[in-house]
Amino acid sequence: MLQRATRATAVALIVTLLGAGGLVAPAAAAAPVPKVVLVVGPVGDLTASFRRQADQAAVVAAEAGASVVKVYSPNATWTAVRRALDGASIVVYLGHGNGWPSPYRNALYPPTQNGFGLNPVAGVDDDAHQYFGEAWVEKLRLAPNAVVLLHHLCYASGNSEPGRPEGTRDQAIARVDNYAAGFLRAGAAAVVAEGHLGPAYYVGALLRGRASIEAIWQASPSDNGNTFRVASTRSPGYLARLDPKRPGGGYFRSLVSRGVTAEELRAAAMGTGAGTVLGSGVEPSLAGRGLSFKAPVFASLPIAATRSRLTLTLGSGAVKQIPTGTKAGVRWDPILLDGPLAPPASTPAPSPGTTPAAGPAPSPPPDTPPVDLIVPERLGAVVEVVPAVRTSRGIALRLAYPAAPGLYRLVVTLHLRSGVAYDAATQALLVPLIVRVGGPVAVAYGAPSSLAVAAGANGELAVRVVNAGSQRWDRTVTLPPTKVVDERGLDPRLATLPARLVATWVSADGLVVPEPVAVALDGGVAAPAGVATALVTVVAPATPGSYLLVLDVVSPTHGPLSALGSEPAIVRVTVGEAPAPESVPTPAPPLRLD
Repeated sequence: MLQRATRATAVALIVTLLGAGGLVAPAAAAAPVPKVVLVVGPVGDLTASFRRQADQAAVVAAEAGASVVKVYSPNATWTAVRRALDGASIVVYLGHGNGWPSPYRNALYPPTQNGFGLNPVAGVDDDAHQYFGEAWVEKLRLAPNAVVLLHHLCYASGNSEPGRPEGTRDQAIARVDNYAAGFLRAGAAAVVAEGHLGPAYYVGALLRGRASIEAIWQASPSDNGNTFRVASTRSPGYLARLDPKRPGGGYFRSLVSRGVTAEELRAAAMGTGAGTVLGSGVEPSLAGRGLSFKAPVFASLPIAATRSRLTLTLGSGAVKQIPTGTKAGVRWDPILLDGPLAPPASTPAPSPGTTPAAGPAPSPPPDTPPVDLIVPERLGAVVEVVPAVRTSRGIALRLAYPAAPGLYRLVVTLHLRSGVAYDAATQALLVPLIVRVGGPVAVAYGAPSSLAVAAGANGELAVRVVNAGSQRWDRTVTLPPTKVVDERGLDPRLATLPARLVATWVSADGLVVPEPVAVALDGGVAAPAGVATALVTVVAPATPGSYLLVLDVVSPTHGPLSALGSEPAIVRVTVGEAPAPESVPTPAPPLRLD
């Protein structure tokens, strides 16, 4: 009786608690929802526009109940993107594209081609980008039946870059096929590339409709009606579709797929809950290890289109704190000293009270071309990752100087063995450099910045001159032969004409200045990397004031090197009053005693 009563009491208690909510029965797990990941890479001035387009697609996805993850520049690093894309059903990418065939390489290069252009380091800028190609993409783990949407990329839809030749039909097909290959190996069922259309249309159609991706692509607002199909070479079993603006040209739309519907995409969803979050990831770091670096040191002069060894010398800390296999990123950012062009002058308005003369009816304005949101590559924006080695002094790497002479900002970054960059705190340990890259014929000077001399007096300047180019400055000539005869006949005479350092006076006030002074340079400086010290003796102008002394090397072969891009050395000279002549006392007359 007691046991029966106790059992009854326990059952009643459980029922009461369940009814009152004190104990909750296990609830069924929430159904997975599609995970939509929107990636915006750094594209300079157009980054803000790309973020707005991604936001429009994010609103559509959130309203459809999807789980939305945003990974936007300047925080769109590979670490963040890889983490965000895990289990994604829809991948949206807006940014730079680097595909194949292209003018940058002679063969397909999976480490950097057919993938993403992302921020090397989080939180820095919307310009510098590092390419993570299909070799990285194929390691992603997308949801089954995922669809990848590529918008405004170069090469992805078969196009080239603005300002470059478009290429042939076969090249367009190869670009589309290559760009899709890594994403398909990562689990995607289809890859769409649209050069001039934002992603919101596709996101809405995939999350709300039932049609196949082929039908959705065909019904796109950007459809041109010129679709043709070819079997994929890189991805057997898949079909590539291209829809150029005109038969044979204008490749801005493509699809590579083997049949998947919007319902199938949603049925295989792996998202854990609706909502919008910002993608993030823990960036690797060398900060906190007591490391600091001095200014980088080049092993050779910076001459355009040559190579050199660069050493990142440690200022403090132990070399062993730098992991073996560390790589370096190299970015040459041109410094443009020319200002923007002046705007064209507008037509003046008629004066008040006057009537404009009658003229022919204005012609209708020409058709306004559409804004091209496909961004060409720019020198100085791409980070090239190169091998590096640890030395007893720090880190050493081989790099190539830019092909064009000019002034550059060299930014070196540190990367893991894999190529992923260390965080911003690590990069802050390095010292950026301003580098003047010379051409084949170039000179560098070491001269005093100022000189003070009395009017009409002699002044001396010691000037260090360096042949900073790859060509000699002097010239060997043949003089008329002498009358000496040997077994070869007349004896020719060879002579070497040296380069000269010319000092020219300049007066901003139009004062009379002395003639230029020329000093022959030692023959050793004529050779590349040659160095010489020239002693220049000048006579100051007769009138006190402020002057400039402009120093330029004149080569018998190349002429003034300033005309070839080498800036002359300028010395500011202050000419003071000449000292008054010393007075000679008049001798006293002789003493007369008469």
